[in-house]
Amino acid sequence: MATWSPTPPHKKYGVAIDNYVSKLPCGVNLQIGETVQILEECAGWYRGFSLRNKEKKGVFPASYVHLKEAKVENIGQYETVSPVENPTVLEVTSVLREWGQMWKRLYVERHSQLFHTVKKLMLELIQMRRQLMSGTLTQDQIRELKLRITSKIDWGNRKLGLDLVPRIDGEVVDVDRTSAVQLYQVHIRSQQDTQNSSSRGTVRKSKKKVLSHHLYFILKNFACNVGEDTDIFFSLYDAIENKFISERFHVKLTKNGLPVNVERLHGLSAFFIDLGNQDLARELYMVAHIFRIGKMVYSSGESKKSSLQYRRPYGCAVMSIQEVLVAQADQSEGQEDKEFLMKVYSCNNENEMWQLHENIIRKQLGKVNLQGSSYGMVVSMSLLHGELAQVRQENAFLFNKGVTLVRKLGFSDVIMPGDIRNDLYVTLERAEFEKGGKTTGKNVEVTMVVLGEDGEVLQECISLGEGELYTSEYQSYVLYHNNNPRWGETIKLAIPIDKFYGSHLRFEFRHCSTKDKDVKKLFAFAFTPLMIGDGTTLQDRQHELFVYKCEENVKFHSPAMYLTNLPSSGEDTIGTIGLSEGGATFPRSPKETFVISTVVCSTKLTQNVDLLGLLKWKAHPDRVQDTLQRLTRVDGEDIVKFLHDILDTLFAIMDENTETYGKQVFQVLVFIIDMLHSEKFQHFREVLDTYIQKHFAGALVYKELIASFKRTLDTSVTSGMDKQEQAQNMLKAIEYIFKFIIQSRVLYGRATCGQEAESFKDDFMTMFTSINRVLAQPVEALLQVQVTLLKYFHSIYDELLRLFDLHEVARFIANAVDSIPLDHNMTLLNQTKLKCIEHTIKANIFRETVSRAILLSTCLRHLSHHMRQKQELKLGVAAVGDIIILIQELSHDQSMSSVVQENVQLLVDSLLELMFQGVMTIDRTGEVAGHYVSCLIGLLGLMNEEHYRCLLEGLTDRKKLRDFLLRIFIVFRELVKQDHFPRDWVTMRMLTNNVVLTALQYFSQALTETFLFMFDQQLWSSYFGLAVAFLTQASLQLESFTEAKRNKILEKYCDMRVPMGFEILSMWQSLGEHKLNFLPGMVGSFLEISLVPETELRKALIPVFHDMMECEQATRGSFKEVECEMIDKLDILISQDKGDDEYRELFHSILLDRVQIENADWQETAGSFVNSMTRLLERLLDYRHVMKGSENRDKRMGCTVSLLHFYHSDIQREEMYIRYIYKLHDMHKEAENYTEAGFTLLLHAHMLNWTCLMLPDDEWYPRQQERERKEKIYVTVIEYFDKGKSWENGIPLCKELAEQYEKKSFEYAKLSHILQTQAHFFENILTELRPERPFYRVGYYGKKFPFFLRNKTFVYQGQPYEKIQDFSQRLQTEFPNASFMTHNLPLDDEVINSDVEYIQICKATPVPNDSEILQDQTVPEKIASYYRANNIDTFIFDRPVHKGGKDENLFKNMWLERTIMVTTSTLPGILKWFEVKSVQVVEISPIETAIQTMDNMNKELRSLIHQHTTDQTRGVQILSMRLNGVIDAAVNGGISKYQEAFFEDDYINAHPEDQQLVQRLKGLVMEQVSVLESGLAIHGKLAPAEVVPLHRKMVEMFTAMKASLAGQNSPSLWHTQKRLSVASAPGALGQRSSSIPSIPPSPEKKPASPLSKSLQSPLFPVKTTTSKTYAISTQPPASVPTTPASAAAPSPLLPEKRRNSTPNTNNTPADTPVNQSVPTHVSRDSVLRHGSDPSLGITRTQSPDRTDNRGFSLNSTATSSASSVTSSVSQAAGDDSVPPALPARVKRASAVSLQSLDSGLAPSPPLTPNRAVPTPASLQSSDTSSISSTSSTDTNGSVDSSTVPPIPPKPSKVRPLPPVPTTLEPQVSKSFGRQGPQPAFFDCTPLVPAKSGQTPRIPEIPEGSQSVYMSPSSVYMSPTSVYMSPSSVSLSSPPPLVEKKKNQQATAHQTYKSVPRPVPTPRKSVSDNR
Repeated sequence: MATWSPTPPHKKYGVAIDNYVSKLPCGVNLQIGETVQILEECAGWYRGFSLRNKEKKGVFPASYVHLKEAKVENIGQYETVSPVENPTVLEVTSVLREWGQMWKRLYVERHSQLFHTVKKLMLELIQMRRQLMSGTLTQDQIRELKLRITSKIDWGNRKLGLDLVPRIDGEVVDVDRTSAVQLYQVHIRSQQDTQNSSSRGTVRKSKKKVLSHHLYFILKNFACNVGEDTDIFFSLYDAIENKFISERFHVKLTKNGLPVNVERLHGLSAFFIDLGNQDLARELYMVAHIFRIGKMVYSSGESKKSSLQYRRPYGCAVMSIQEVLVAQADQSEGQEDKEFLMKVYSCNNENEMWQLHENIIRKQLGKVNLQGSSYGMVVSMSLLHGELAQVRQENAFLFNKGVTLVRKLGFSDVIMPGDIRNDLYVTLERAEFEKGGKTTGKNVEVTMVVLGEDGEVLQECISLGEGELYTSEYQSYVLYHNNNPRWGETIKLAIPIDKFYGSHLRFEFRHCSTKDKDVKKLFAFAFTPLMIGDGTTLQDRQHELFVYKCEENVKFHSPAMYLTNLPSSGEDTIGTIGLSEGGATFPRSPKETFVISTVVCSTKLTQNVDLLGLLKWKAHPDRVQDTLQRLTRVDGEDIVKFLHDILDTLFAIMDENTETYGKQVFQVLVFIIDMLHSEKFQHFREVLDTYIQKHFAGALVYKELIASFKRTLDTSVTSGMDKQEQAQNMLKAIEYIFKFIIQSRVLYGRATCGQEAESFKDDFMTMFTSINRVLAQPVEALLQVQVTLLKYFHSIYDELLRLFDLHEVARFIANAVDSIPLDHNMTLLNQTKLKCIEHTIKANIFRETVSRAILLSTCLRHLSHHMRQKQELKLGVAAVGDIIILIQELSHDQSMSSVVQENVQLLVDSLLELMFQGVMTIDRTGEVAGHYVSCLIGLLGLMNEEHYRCLLEGLTDRKKLRDFLLRIFIVFRELVKQDHFPRDWVTMRMLTNNVVLTALQYFSQALTETFLFMFDQQLWSSYFGLAVAFLTQASLQLESFTEAKRNKILEKYCDMRVPMGFEILSMWQSLGEHKLNFLPGMVGSFLEISLVPETELRKALIPVFHDMMECEQATRGSFKEVECEMIDKLDILISQDKGDDEYRELFHSILLDRVQIENADWQETAGSFVNSMTRLLERLLDYRHVMKGSENRDKRMGCTVSLLHFYHSDIQREEMYIRYIYKLHDMHKEAENYTEAGFTLLLHAHMLNWTCLMLPDDEWYPRQQERERKEKIYVTVIEYFDKGKSWENGIPLCKELAEQYEKKSFEYAKLSHILQTQAHFFENILTELRPERPFYRVGYYGKKFPFFLRNKTFVYQGQPYEKIQDFSQRLQTEFPNASFMTHNLPLDDEVINSDVEYIQICKATPVPNDSEILQDQTVPEKIASYYRANNIDTFIFDRPVHKGGKDENLFKNMWLERTIMVTTSTLPGILKWFEVKSVQVVEISPIETAIQTMDNMNKELRSLIHQHTTDQTRGVQILSMRLNGVIDAAVNGGISKYQEAFFEDDYINAHPEDQQLVQRLKGLVMEQVSVLESGLAIHGKLAPAEVVPLHRKMVEMFTAMKASLAGQNSPSLWHTQKRLSVASAPGALGQRSSSIPSIPPSPEKKPASPLSKSLQSPLFPVKTTTSKTYAISTQPPASVPTTPASAAAPSPLLPEKRRNSTPNTNNTPADTPVNQSVPTHVSRDSVLRHGSDPSLGITRTQSPDRTDNRGFSLNSTATSSASSVTSSVSQAAGDDSVPPALPARVKRASAVSLQSLDSGLAPSPPLTPNRAVPTPASLQSSDTSSISSTSSTDTNGSVDSSTVPPIPPKPSKVRPLPPVPTTLEPQVSKSFGRQGPQPAFFDCTPLVPAKSGQTPRIPEIPEGSQSVYMSPSSVYMSPTSVYMSPSSVSLSSPPPLVEKKKNQQATAHQTYKSVPRPVPTPRKSVSDNR
């Protein structure tokens, strides 16, 4: 059997090459690309873990893993494996994984800009990683790519808020081999580099001073149609000084625009090199001069090429260099250089060619001509910085393309050694020639040649421009017919130095005729020599040359014929004899001149006479002193060009006569050395070093140099300022003076075999004695000399080691530093001395053990002095840091361990205590603080156990040890606060923590050994405070870090909290009897430590709390102080995001186990305390969980109330109780829940009394009397109740304050104000509109909910007019992971105990507590409506239950299961919801349901009748619809359903116990008839003219109703059979009777019916019929929406008194699924005792004609009649969570328009629908679409509600009505009466009866009359009734008919007058409200 074996090192690391999903219990799932560490292998399987999840170890197939080479460290249990790959590649991989997680989070949090930026950056990193791994890059490219990668990583980390990565040259530093000081410095540099990164992640070049710049130029395209060969010359031009500053870049192109040299086809590029900073500051332009090469006059038609080619002007182009700099700053790294178009201009006059570029720059457009907007050259340019050698190395690929180097005209700002130049630049300026008798000017061409001393032409030394080959002669461009040409063309002459002497230039002038073909006629010449007679070269300026005439046949065989006889210019010294002799051959006209300008740029030739005199000093020895003096005035360029020769000359003069010339030569030597320190010539210091090492031969000069040095230094002490200045200049050159001295002595020693060695040492010692004497003088006058000496003193160390050993040199240095007094007060000298010490520490001599032993003590002595005096801390700390860095480097060498041990001990003895003191007092905001702390950390990091032992043993005095430890603990506490380092310096922070942890382990031993027996509480408290601060600091909370960061820290340092926690535990346990001294003070500290999310640490520290409780219990008899402190601290710490559920469970289990084994005396108390603390933890954790996010506002309120009750009821902590009262108040105030905010503040107010007791100030109130505070709270609460419109709750407070003001404090002003407020409240109650708020029952089930919600039921008060959909959506936002249940059935234990969140919602009906007020009919509606929905704690909701079999009459076996809920507090209160504390379920029988339904409707009708009797000004809309709904439903079978169900003998026999109930129901039916009679009577009196047709209809239907009930044997009901009548039309419409009989409130004794006589009135003949009639109800079914509040307003056409009396119909929301507010006539006891009230909800039953058992519910106030209620079916409670769909049998009716009749019209037939419209397809389903009241309809016939027309203007004429069919019968379904009609459209305009033989006509309606308009969306049909919302009834015109007019029928066609009418508000469809 195969066994598992450990894997070898080469199999430790691998990468998954495919996805693997394990089915084994011990398997590990792998994803492709995931890295794994392999521990063991066995038979094709590996065992290991993924590096993404190191905790889970398991097995996986070996075939899924690709092994990679890795480095294994610490082989064994704690081994670490890292792949052997490029570190940059590994870093990119890690960064991409870390960024990937954050990138996804950015998307979720909608940080779109940063999301796209990071995405782009990640893609770039992936691409660069691929390039880096390709292995195809050069070393330079790899280095550049690494820098770009690290720059992008650092920039991305900064943008994402990640940590700073310390780097050195792009590589991450190794912390193990880096001291804290160096790590701090690296962090500083890395931070600067990161800040210098651009927004694209590319590196911005550091702003270090760069002296040289180079412009890279490429000609990419030449888009000019020249037609001939072309010459283009590019050069840089200074527009300010109007001169060219560079040579020319020459490009030759063919007539096709291609390079003449095919090798340069893709490489027309050049570098304009050696530009200085001053050059970039100029107004530079790139200028391109274009010349065509061809005929004198170009003709595009000629194809024959001429044998003579002329250079002719064509044009010019310019571009500003500033455009290049701006474009380069904007472009990203790696992007190609931006291209520019240089537009080509030509001059109007070619004679202006010489200044064409100036005209373009100055925009003198009148002198130039643009060739075309896109006509020019395409170029690209970029600027590179640094020395040319460096640029060549960094951009080698540019130089490999054959790039041309274009130099400056003259020397650059930085002259490089070895840069040998011998160039002469000649510029042809202008010429003047005589016409010679011709009318036209000459076509002058200038030919220039260089002739040597022998008269021969020098070959290939002339360059028109760089980039093309040198030529032997130059030919200028030709200007057409111009005798005064100006060229402005510069030519470069590269003449060898050996041929420069004796050479001259000759210029030949030729006329190029256009007539004489192939002929150029010579007519004159000029010349100039290159050297002047004194041996210097031609001066740099303009030269006006003589022009000599000559003929074409003149042959210049010998230049001597004009060189020796003719002057070249007016400055020439040729004699007059030569002029006369040559003048015969070459005559000259004074009017003809030729002007050139020259510039010599040579390192071998000079124009300086003084320099030439020095080099030739032997020719004039008497002038040596004068020559040496004048040499100091020679320009530096000339000196450095001849540096070698000058130095040889100087030392030769010194050897010649030391006494005479030695002092002066020494001064000149100092001058030259000092000059080399300037930036321009600093590179020539290398030349000087080379000269000293290889060419210097002055073996004897050392003596004079030493003497001169000593003499100058000594003189400075005793002489004036001039001598001191000489000394300063000499000391600046001390490095090279010593080099000359040492080299001279070495040469002398070689020559003499070491003779005079002792004499040399003596002389050298005297020189150092002079140095020490100067430094020891505390004289202000010598300060500058001393400063200069110390500044350059370190430069001689290496030279001294050439002749002296380490010990001697170290002693020289130490003596020089020690000679400076410590007690002087010259700041500048101290600064320079510290800098000298710093340079000494960095010098090579300090790295040597022998010399460091001497120098270290000297340096530390001076450094400690200055640190103690706090002088120059920055320089001192920098020097100390350098020492620590050096020793850290040496510590890695095992052979240096003993030396390092001694050096560290010396540092500890000298600086440690000083540094502890310094950290305590240093300014943290200063720049020194961080460096100071890093030095301390670095020093502590160097210390080992021996150092700590020696340190503590040295503190023998107990007081000193105590002070030292106390100081250390304070400093360490400051360090762990991490204020000294930025937050993203995690590497620095972790190193600091590691050092502090190590040091504390040593110092804690001294604490226990010395200060435990003789206990020092302050010291111990300081230690514990430090330990707690260390353990709880943010830098160590690993769980808050990203996975990558956490893994890095754990891999490097592990979790440092664990060892510190156990260290604290050990120290606590060692306290013994002293523990009581730290109680209760340490409770919070240990609590904070135990909250650290580390399981093992928690298990170790939680028992400490039991120890504390036990300690206090044993000493004080209780642990009350520990308990109080723990409660206070726990509340604070949990709010700081500390602690979790794991801690709660551990706290409870560990402490409870400890308590149960303790003494029984306090076991119960301790157990109770543990349980209380556990409950508090649970609540605090819930509270913290919901603290963030606006969607959690309600959760926060709930948590706050939970905590509030806990502190008040469970543990009686008043201060905590008040704190959470105000937290809850603030949340309510922010949410604008003013009523709840007022109730919340009342909790605090009720804790106060009306006393004068002074209360202390707190965070909410100042110090004041108790009554004042209570008064202030009351005033605030009253304001809140006013804002929340809860005036009833504010009135008692006003009364209480009024009593205080009137009888206690006698503050009548306040009394007046509060009484006014109270009166205002009473007025608001009656006048202000207060929208009702619905109530919802919400159940939260499942273990995932917070404690305060879990498996609990609440009643919520919704927002005004909030529908159940909106309420559900609000909860969905608050609980996004919850599942919303679609039923209200009881839940089983599986759901309750599941890990899923379930929410159950349904509407709840409030049961008013103040039933007496609601039963009083005289109470105003606005008062009653308040008590129906406020101060309520009891709610109900019903659920239908079927008992028995199915029956056609559903009400026989439909029971209601009524749930009665009682909440913990009344609503509203301190919350908008409260928990249900008790639930009672009651079953209500079917007959009880019917009784309550009938009883409630009767009471409602009686109430309406009473209201209209007492106030006849009320509108009759509500009364009309109530009466119509009841009568219509009763006629069509509503009451018959009750009769069939309950009045039959079968039911009575089956339920004999219900006989009384049956009689009660019969009595209610009879009572309803009586009430209807009274209602019709008053309706007939009050009905306006337009409602009379409806009244007639109701009278007819009432007659039919009585007829349908006539078959019942009810004599008491039908004691009279009189006909119903109405008053005459004029009386009914014109006057309102004041003698309307009132309806008595008691239904038992009915008065005589006022309708008994009217039933026999002939005015309306009664036609008893069972045809379909319609009951209009005030409320639709619950599943159908009603009109919004805005739509319920009365029509503006109503009279004012009727508009104001329009009843408020918004008391009941339209979307109530089952339950609504209990009506005013329903008592609370009745609802709770008798069960179901049909006015509160209708039971759901099975439809008799359909298999679908889904029903719908009607609202309590929506039900208009008992018949309609009993005939409809209710929706089950299980469907209340969402609005139910309209059942298929309940269809929406059409718009019904009731037209008014004129008072004079004849009576009409009964109201009958005039036509039916076929049912649209959209109305056939249960999801019925709404039919709007607008005129636009869709293809299905439904009306578009979005096209509501505006209110039309009042018409002035009568409008015709569309024709009406003659048929008067409704075309409806046969099943209308029982099963519900098919939706039909009805035009309910009453028809006027016609005379005999005529058809009915439509009456004309007078202008100004009104009609009743009922919105189509408000009319609904049920099996027995039609329901209409009262809010949708307004006086208006009828809506337009759905169909166009049909075939006209003349007999029925009439017209009517239209009236102004408002457009009703469109109604929502059923589908919109689902």
